Amino acid sequence: MEKCGKTLGNRYEIMEKIGEGGMARVYRAIDTKLNRPVAVKILYEQFAGDPDFLRRFKQEAKAAAKLSHPSIVNVYDEGEEENIHYIIMEYVDGYTLKDIIIRDGPLKPEEAVQIVLQICDALAHAHSQKVIHRDIKPQNIIINFEGRVKVTDFGIASATVDATITYGKSMMGSVYYSSPEQARGNAADQKSDLYSLGVVLYEMITGEVPFSGESPVSIALKHMQEEAVPPGKLVPGLSHALDLIVIRVMRKDPTLRYGSAIEFRDDLEGWLKTRENGNYLSNSLLKRLQSYEYQREDNDYISEVQGRKMKKKGFSLKRFLIFGAVMAVVLLTLVIGYRYISNFLIVPEVTVPDLVGLSMEEVERELTTLGLGYKVVRSVNSDTIPADSVVSHDPPLERTVRKERVIEIVLSLGPNLAEVPYLIGRTELEARLMLDDIGLDIIVSPEYNDDVAPGYVIRQDPGNDFRLTRGESVTVFVSEGKRPFSLRNFNGWILEDVKEWLNLYGLVIRNLDDDYSEEFAEGQIISQYPASGDMVQAGDPVDLIVSKGREPGTFKTYPIDVYPQVPVGQVIKLYVEDEEGTRVVFEGAYQGSIISTSGVGSGRVVLMELRNTEYHIIDTKRFP
Repeated sequence: MEKCGKTLGNRYEIMEKIGEGGMARVYRAIDTKLNRPVAVKILYEQFAGDPDFLRRFKQEAKAAAKLSHPSIVNVYDEGEEENIHYIIMEYVDGYTLKDIIIRDGPLKPEEAVQIVLQICDALAHAHSQKVIHRDIKPQNIIINFEGRVKVTDFGIASATVDATITYGKSMMGSVYYSSPEQARGNAADQKSDLYSLGVVLYEMITGEVPFSGESPVSIALKHMQEEAVPPGKLVPGLSHALDLIVIRVMRKDPTLRYGSAIEFRDDLEGWLKTRENGNYLSNSLLKRLQSYEYQREDNDYISEVQGRKMKKKGFSLKRFLIFGAVMAVVLLTLVIGYRYISNFLIVPEVTVPDLVGLSMEEVERELTTLGLGYKVVRSVNSDTIPADSVVSHDPPLERTVRKERVIEIVLSLGPNLAEVPYLIGRTELEARLMLDDIGLDIIVSPEYNDDVAPGYVIRQDPGNDFRLTRGESVTVFVSEGKRPFSLRNFNGWILEDVKEWLNLYGLVIRNLDDDYSEEFAEGQIISQYPASGDMVQAGDPVDLIVSKGREPGTFKTYPIDVYPQVPVGQVIKLYVEDEEGTRVVFEGAYQGSIISTSGVGSGRVVLMELRNTEYHIIDTKRFP
């Protein structure tokens, strides 16, 4: 269904497959309407069948489409056809940063910093629009043939956070660059993007990621618990100032990192300018030369002391010591040989008994009676043999051996049990890591809950302190947040009323725009996203567009003449209600002549006269 030649949306003709990522296959296509190349991402089938994922994916794709920056890959469109869910993006002809690192190895520090500066500009723009990338890695950074950096998948990573745990397809590639807070399963912010960008800079400079392991879980634990080796220790001659910049942006505590992409960029630009002037080169070189000189002097000192000790030894002493050592070896060999041959010739043989399952007291009693010795060589877990009892022995049962033979014993540690930790209130990822660390598996059972935030454990089975054999499973019930409900139709509502309703149901306004409207009066809601009837749940964002009224210059003006049927001198008031609002055009004593005015669009003219102390309507006239 995704073969070349297929046309999506009656517009995008697929030409060839150009890549495959954690959530989609990527194709080069032609936009037949605008006659331009585009990139088409077609979601994997497991994502297309997940309604919650699709809802989040469409919201974030819409948010990403609002970004406009030369270092960000544009999102043009998204759609669905025959259960194929796709997004249309700007086509960039070039290589991913990961391809460049694999092909060329470490980059020059100046080159790496130039690339990161462009990424910082992209992040600064996105963060100003409240869009967090959440998956900065070299695979999502493209460099075209003109040297321009392009960052892709902005905002879309948000939709795949939960899916990564469920499907696991993209976790291995992303976990190398995940911030500690993301590894714990907590929400990501702009400082999380900066940490990931710091890891990318680290890899460009050193040629390797700061943390690696055999599984995503082990790598995530290192991000949370271990400090990275400073790049300066891996790259001889690296500027100490750049080393400090990388260390700061990769701090475990987000409060100790750079406050924004702009702040990170400013330090890198400052380093680059100083680097060009050579200041850091001279300071770093001096420190290294001093370090090398200290090592050389220390080695020379050791050699000199050893030389003085050798000179104190006389030739006769040396010969005497050698002669004595040779004689001692000869005598010792004769004694050991005699005892060994004697024992071999006269020691009787016995049969090894069955020791499996016996306690050490029983083993000692049994072997002492037979004239055999024993030693414990190792201990292993056993589900069938009690702790401190024999699992196996060598030589085995019924083997004939000579007396005084030492039997090697393997002892039981008992079943390989693990104590279930307290997981309630932890994130799903934290629970997964904690159980994996002690050798237990996890079964996740999602359910809606009004009191517990999405992604956090509500309860567990079995409870904490329960002991399980390693390899067994713990079931954790994870909150999916409040039960989804259908969104109201806000068209025609006043903004303050909408805010009150959204607050009542735990929804938040993400984007608030305004526009002219022929249908809705100023201050009323024109449109919304998600649409009326879409399923949402507490915490989801809502976009609104508020009417500014009709666009100026679109209303027709009508001349109006009024001849009040009242006596001259009667106090009257004449006002107009039209598309521009309500305004008084005459108030005072009537002079007996026609009163001329005008109305905009449609409305009415109201004539009132003063009776005692109050005005009373005596005539109205509608227009046009």
